[in-house]
Amino acid sequence: MENRLPIIKAQTFAEWVSGTPQALPKTFCGVTQDTRKLTPGCLYVALRGERFDGHDFVGQALRAGAAAALVEASWRGPAEASAWPLIRVNDTRQALSEAAHAWRRQSRALVIGLTGSSGKTTTKEMASALFAAGGPVCATQGNLNNEIGLPLSLLSMPADTAFGIFEVGTNHPGEIVRLAGVLQPKAAIISSIGSAHIEHFGSVGAIAREKGALLSALPRNGFAVLCKETACYGILAGLSSAPVVTTSLASSDADFCGEILDPLSGAVRVDERETGERTVLRSGLPGEHNASNLLLAFAAARAAGVPAQNAAQALLNLSLPGMRWDVSVRGDVTFVNDAYNANPQSMVAVLRTFMKLPCGGRRIVVLGDMLELGTHAEALHREVGRCVADQSPDSLIAVGSDSERYLVDEAVKAGYRAARVSCFKDAVAASAALKGFLKPGDCVLLKASRGMRLERILDDVHV
Repeated sequence: MENRLPIIKAQTFAEWVSGTPQALPKTFCGVTQDTRKLTPGCLYVALRGERFDGHDFVGQALRAGAAAALVEASWRGPAEASAWPLIRVNDTRQALSEAAHAWRRQSRALVIGLTGSSGKTTTKEMASALFAAGGPVCATQGNLNNEIGLPLSLLSMPADTAFGIFEVGTNHPGEIVRLAGVLQPKAAIISSIGSAHIEHFGSVGAIAREKGALLSALPRNGFAVLCKETACYGILAGLSSAPVVTTSLASSDADFCGEILDPLSGAVRVDERETGERTVLRSGLPGEHNASNLLLAFAAARAAGVPAQNAAQALLNLSLPGMRWDVSVRGDVTFVNDAYNANPQSMVAVLRTFMKLPCGGRRIVVLGDMLELGTHAEALHREVGRCVADQSPDSLIAVGSDSERYLVDEAVKAGYRAARVSCFKDAVAASAALKGFLKPGDCVLLKASRGMRLERILDDVHV
């Protein structure tokens, strides 16, 4: 997947957003709202936020090589701004979405929206690798999947893109409806339905209906890809007017049936019901949850017409962003850093996978608080605590107040020995304690919500 930027006519962009042009160049290449990520010739978008105002950096952006800036009509700037290349609009945030929508409408790419409570980014990266066997791919960079990130991702899509694969995120009701209106997907993948952000939704069913808004946006000649074991599968399938392509690791009654050949190396055999074709996929990522994500991505690629064996070969080029099953060895201690984010489903899945890894010493799990669970925080942390007792790692390092009060309490109630537990208020304190605790041969799992910053432990620990 090449990192190429589209060339957009400046006057056309101004028309898309009903803007007033001033001293514009003929074109610009790429769009950004971050002066730290400027590339020469790009358009800089000045956004207003709670703690910043991008208009304060317009001059800096132009001096750093931006070809033009998108600003609000009410902004005046310094005296020299009267000669700067600008597009003035009423609302730059709204204009960004309008431009992205217009750019998407003129694209001939098959645009695929991807959402879910967990596994979005991993599934997106798997899909990107698989789809590359069928033509040029543009995909969300990192996790730019919100009302700012998604438009920026769309505006990074080159004109010759064959497949656009974009994450659609949400943490409040109604967000996916708005984002789907910008994206206009022809296909969609739901990676999972779980309790992430349940604080703002109230129930898993409400989360499913929010995620399912992406399916409701599909045209009848598109397709949706769903795992038959996904929570609220019936709700989701009922929301799609497009045909639903199904996957399963547990049943033969699906369009794409998978069997895990090796849970540690990520080898999965897939049988296609329609063609009878059998394919072996190797992602290098362990665990049933990763196998399920891979099956979803492969089913989407096949539904789009990508040849199966070509896709399997292209998958060997898969690479993931940091802190997603990121394995490193330091001083003969193996660390698995999966601390990019966490919810109860991903916490349990990763914990079970970690406990199956070969380990010459002790298995130590460092688990931190799961955030944005609201009134469900106690019950869901206790759910993870029961899993800890069931899996019985050699040591549990709990980080954060909810982990100490609920996860640890439930693990001990379920039979886990209290002598194996240590509790710390934050990652810094846990890191200090681990320095004298780890021994060569140990394996350490780091898993928590992003706000707990467990990656600091890797920065600090020297074995």
